[in-house]
Formats: sequence, structure tokens, C-alpha cells
Amino acid sequence: MSGSISRRLFLAGTGGVLLAACGSSDGGSVTQDPSGADASGAEGAASSDGDDFALIRYFSDPSITAGLDRRLALGVADIDGTLRPEGPAELRAGLLDDQGELIAEVVGTRRTESVAVPYYEFRLDVADPAIYTLQVDLDGGRADASFTVVESGTLPFAGPGDPLEQFDTPTTSDGRGVDPICTREPGCPFHDVTLTEALAAAKPVVYLIGTPAFCQTGTCGPILELLMEVSDDFDDVTFVHSEVYTDTTATTPAPAVEASGLTFEPSIFLVGADGVVVERLDVVVDVSELRDRIALIA
Repeated sequence: MSGSISRRLFLAGTGGVLLAACGSSDGGSVTQDPSGADASGAEGAASSDGDDFALIRYFSDPSITAGLDRRLALGVADIDGTLRPEGPAELRAGLLDDQGELIAEVVGTRRTESVAVPYYEFRLDVADPAIYTLQVDLDGGRADASFTVVESGTLPFAGPGDPLEQFDTPTTSDGRGVDPICTREPGCPFHDVTLTEALAAAKPVVYLIGTPAFCQTGTCGPILELLMEVSDDFDDVTFVHSEVYTDTTATTPAPAVEASGLTFEPSIFLVGADGVVVERLDVVVDVSELRDRIALIA
């Protein structure tokens, strides 16, 4: 494992849940870290069938539940794992079931606006729990990315259709054992109310769990910056941010991590006025996709 990954992995809570910034360990073969450094066991490149490119998985597996309009974020890399900085505006792919049969054709939109890591946003309808494969053809080559879809309510963290549990997140008036409550310099403006108070107000909520100072892949910090950039456009939406660690030693997970059930970060929960999660944006997002998805709850 690359030395750059060591601080990205830690045990969350007494249950020994492995949490990885920008990915999680799935015990697989050598994969690609979203920062571009090879990292055995960290979430990353799927098999490439021996062709000249590979797919980078910017999501933990399993993290997708059965349903419509499910998000899959993928990057395109050379076969050695080097992320390609350029690519077509759209990427066509086939969605295969667990028998390898084509069940749908989908198009991924390339997202690059104000984001350190370019990626393709795919939207999939996966009605049944199973192992699916996204098969991408590009420039005469082919690469596959398999992923697991589970039943709603079976993951330890909330997703589309699940109510978001209330939690008293640290605020400027009460850090609740977290210091600093925001590792951005200067701190972000999303610590005025707790998540509990935000949800109780029966207004849409955008809730970020991520750490700007200690994310080593260049995505966590920029995600907070993007939220600050778009927040003024959504007056009726309450934005809340929680850090991942209790302090600057970056060794002890903050209570918000255990309360959320997350085994990876960063993650943004987009919650309707009824307290139900409409969308969860994991690991990487650009400003255009962020605006598009927040508009769904505003």
C-alpha cells in the first residue's frame, strides 16, 4: 500500500468499521486511489479485460441500493492506473446483469467544473439487488466496472428513500468534543445549527461529512468549497458540515462519523423537507452536478 494512503484509513468506533477517505477497502487486487497513487486494497480501478484503459471507481462497494436514478461515478485511466485528464464529453456504456446479459444502455456525463478529479456521472435504474457490471467501450478498447446493489435499508448508512437520523453535530457555540469543528481556514459557515435543528425545521438540508485538512486525494476540501460557492443560490436550504476527526491529530473519528454509519468519506446527504434522503453524493462531485442535484430538493 502506498504511504500516502496510511492516514486515509482508520477504525471508526468500537465496532472496528474501516473508514476510508475517498474510498473503502474491499480486499480486492491492486487498485487506483483517486489521487492517482496506486493503493492496494483501496477503492479504485476495476478490471480492464486486457485492453488499454481501466475504470476508476469513485464509490464504496456496496453503497448502492435498488431503485431508479442511482449514481455511479467513474474515472478513466490508462492501464497502469494513471488517470486521464482528457476525455469525451459523454461515455456510452452497457449495463449488464449478474448473468452478463445486456439490460440497458446508459450514457455517462463528464464532470470537470471546479473539481480536482475528472469523472463520469452515470445514472442507472437497478430495480433488483444483484451484482451488475458497467461495460464501457472507448477508442477500440473495453473495460468493465462491477458493483453490488443491495436492498434499501440494508446498508449501515442512509441512502435515497431513507430517513436521515437526527444528530447533534458540533456548532460554533458547542463543539461537542470536536476541535476544531471545521478544519478549513477560515472555518466554513455551516456550523450555526446542528443537524437535529436543521431537520426539525422541516426545510431541505444539505449535510456534508468530510475533512478539508486531512483528505489526501484533493477532493474533500474542494467539495466544501463547492458547497460554499453554491449555498447562496439556495436560500431555503440549510447547509450543515461535520468533520471526520475529533482534532488535528487525525486519529480519532468524530462522533458524527459513527452516528452516520459511513465507512467512507466525503459524503453529501441531500435531504428533503420531510427528512428523507433524496440523494447521496459520495467521494467526488463537481459544481455543475452539485447544483443540479441540490435543485431537486430546493
